[in-house]
Amino acid sequence: MNTTFLVALLLLAPLMGFLFNGIRFRSTSYKLAGTIATLASATSFLSALLLVGTLIRSEGPSGSIQVTFFEWIRLGSVQVSARFVIDALSSVMVLVVTGIGSLIHLFSIGYMSHDPRPSKYFAYLNFFLFNMLLLILGSNLLIMFIGWEGVGLCSYLLIGFWFTDREKAAAGMKAFVTNRIGDAGFLLGMFFLLFTFGTLEFSELGMLAPTPEMGWLGPVTLATLFLFVGATGKSAQIPLYVWLPDAMAGPTPVSALIHAATMVTAGVYMIVRLNPLFMAAPNTMLVIATIGGATAFFAATIGLTQWDIKKVLAYSTVSQLGYMFLAAGVGAFGAAIFHLMTHAFFKALLFLGSGSVIHAMSDEQDIRKMGGLRPHLPITHTTFFLGWLAIIGIPPLAGFFSKDEILWMAFHSPRGHWTLWMVGVLGAALTAFYMTRLMALTFWGKSRFGHDHHPHEGPWTMALPLIVLAFFSVVAGWIGIPHVLGKMLPGHPANLLEEWLKPLLTLPLLAEGDHTVIEMSLMSISVCVAGLSAFLAYYFYIVKPDLPAKIAASLGGLYTLVLNKYRVDEFYQSKLISPLVEASKGLWVYVDVEFIDRISYWITDLFREVGKELREIQNGNIQNYIMYISIGIVSVMIVVLTLGR
Repeated sequence: MNTTFLVALLLLAPLMGFLFNGIRFRSTSYKLAGTIATLASATSFLSALLLVGTLIRSEGPSGSIQVTFFEWIRLGSVQVSARFVIDALSSVMVLVVTGIGSLIHLFSIGYMSHDPRPSKYFAYLNFFLFNMLLLILGSNLLIMFIGWEGVGLCSYLLIGFWFTDREKAAAGMKAFVTNRIGDAGFLLGMFFLLFTFGTLEFSELGMLAPTPEMGWLGPVTLATLFLFVGATGKSAQIPLYVWLPDAMAGPTPVSALIHAATMVTAGVYMIVRLNPLFMAAPNTMLVIATIGGATAFFAATIGLTQWDIKKVLAYSTVSQLGYMFLAAGVGAFGAAIFHLMTHAFFKALLFLGSGSVIHAMSDEQDIRKMGGLRPHLPITHTTFFLGWLAIIGIPPLAGFFSKDEILWMAFHSPRGHWTLWMVGVLGAALTAFYMTRLMALTFWGKSRFGHDHHPHEGPWTMALPLIVLAFFSVVAGWIGIPHVLGKMLPGHPANLLEEWLKPLLTLPLLAEGDHTVIEMSLMSISVCVAGLSAFLAYYFYIVKPDLPAKIAASLGGLYTLVLNKYRVDEFYQSKLISPLVEASKGLWVYVDVEFIDRISYWITDLFREVGKELREIQNGNIQNYIMYISIGIVSVMIVVLTLGR
């Protein structure tokens, strides 16, 4: 089949779904709206499968499928085309986005069955997918930025979908404004690259990447730092992570879409796509690794204290994204994409599983009011259980392989350090604890919900995506089995994902030698730490359920501080937002009203008075008109005669 047609179908199918449901946005037929949107998403997924199959058969990982639709911008020597690329990196992303996106669309049919505006919801969902595909497939930074802004707009529309609730509307606005701060950094980074290299094409920027810059003020270092600011916004890293927990205000499938496979992965994907440039900026790489490790640990501590089932998963997402940036910062770009992929499966599963719980509990989200749901929700429990095992890194599930790869590279890479490994292990321990806490309080132990709740499984449209995602949460990591484990298996299978991505990645120079013992030891430590942490959580919340409250009381102010999310939002409000608001009010009063408005009013009054005086001349008296004309003629003659001399 023609690749141009397939690329067009891949991009335009969700756009057509958006237009169809957008035109009929007042319709309340959730089945029709959901079916159209899901078919549009599934069409994109099928097109992606065919394109990736064509790439594998004809080009291989070192090749690419490029389709140019038209020349977009030409300014001197700068040319930007509407060109889209399927290569080793974008193929992984496009399969994850369209595949998981289709499952989330299908789940939404059952979840949004009682909403009065299903057509508008599914239109936004399709438009979100379209913009994410622009971001992934664009051959240059400008097309990526269009998709980058598009997913930001869609996140605002979907997070604040229930905008009649002021809190939910405010959450959408918070996400929008926070991302605008990061996007300003992205724009500055683009301008630096354009002025330095004269191009925004990824392939050309990769070839033009200079030797590593040692200072902080080199153009590549500054450009990559600004681009990383954009990534901290989209991918919710310190200090711009604050929007993502509040994004839980939107419908739960939206949380799965934003937090698993699409928007929050954009920053990681952008850094990996531009990996030659980032490798040329060692200081930027250090910043990325440090921020990533700090975010992984910081967000995990907050997850320990949250009671909202979606908030726990939200801080988990922030933490897991920190691992991806930690990997990218130490040069393990393949490990970053590997964890991005496995995380997309198990985190989408966990969010949709939480949606199934919320649906069954009549919109209740407080895990203190749940418990004992296992017999009532057998499918949800079983699939959520597999997602729990995957995220805490229990072998041989997907999360184990990708997390271990990151921890090993954080320790072994020349850009890594044992302290980064230690932070990663501590983050993994906290993850195992708060996820086991979530599992125990939701599904195990005694039920704490009243007789007014009658929890039951949702329709098949909700169950099927959970089963599919659970399957991939188990097996997705098997395409990235590390070499140290591959040696122990028959046939010594290679790390397939690493081999697939290798032609597009700038890899760090690793120390030579046999590191099997060290790697296996570190792997064993991380698994044991996670297992011990999970056991402690089970003991605290199932065996001794009164113990956590006693420990929290003994910690006093520290527990309250973590429960209140370290008061970061309050700090931003008091130290940044409120002063800016007051300064803006002052500028409005003294600059806009007192200065600019007064000047404009004075000029207006002046012209009004001049016009009033001139209007007196036009009084209808012909004799006066003749006199004015005569005076004018005489004046002109005097001027002409004077100049003629």
